[in-house]
Amino acid sequence: MSWLRQYRDLLGMTLRIYRDEAWFLVMINVALAFGLVLGLGYIVPDMNETTAIYLTTGTATQMIVTVGLVGLPQYLAQAKAEGRLEYFFTLPISREGYLLAQVTFVAMLALPAAIFAVLLGAWNYGFGLSLSPLLLPAALLAILSLAGAGVAMALLSPHQMLTNAVTQLVIFYVLFFAPVLVPREQLPWLLRQAADVLPPGYAADAVRATVTNVPGTHLGRSLAVMAVYAVATLGLAAFTVRRRG
Repeated sequence: MSWLRQYRDLLGMTLRIYRDEAWFLVMINVALAFGLVLGLGYIVPDMNETTAIYLTTGTATQMIVTVGLVGLPQYLAQAKAEGRLEYFFTLPISREGYLLAQVTFVAMLALPAAIFAVLLGAWNYGFGLSLSPLLLPAALLAILSLAGAGVAMALLSPHQMLTNAVTQLVIFYVLFFAPVLVPREQLPWLLRQAADVLPPGYAADAVRATVTNVPGTHLGRSLAVMAVYAVATLGLAAFTVRRRG
């Protein structure tokens, strides 16, 4: 059986396993996007166009972060603790194909909420969208870089509790201390340096650059950094599963 066919079959199996929960998870993500786009707008006294764009595109990025760096590693950590991960790894299948199928499933959960966030924000705050032909590559790289980091985190973490704790810190960081909902220039020096080496800020920058014409974005650099993160983290994950015996 070819690798591509294994990947297709594993993705189909994952979709069948979660066929009753998938739609509910998508709606939860959409509801979260709705709450962030509108709710955060209530606490900003002067909502100019730039602020609205950052809030909207940051929320779209947050949806990808939530499923890629929180939901996916928590699911894999639980599967590892319960032995389900080891069971799949004993089957005559591609381990990398299995992990990529999980990443693809996560992307299918995240993209509807991210798209909804952008459309809702543009409608509610009245700014125009300027879609770039690089939107799809940017979205795919954002998902792969963040979900790849989540997979590596889950596989390398020695305990499920540690994985859960780290993922909660990730959400806290992205919401308040990363250049996702706010411009990089508004952050203190230390957080700006941290943003230079962590992927959420680059994912948010790529989303802003490909759906709006807001100045100050660096699409080429963000795509390059996300590509490096995707290759490095997914490669690390593949190396880790190969060493599990």
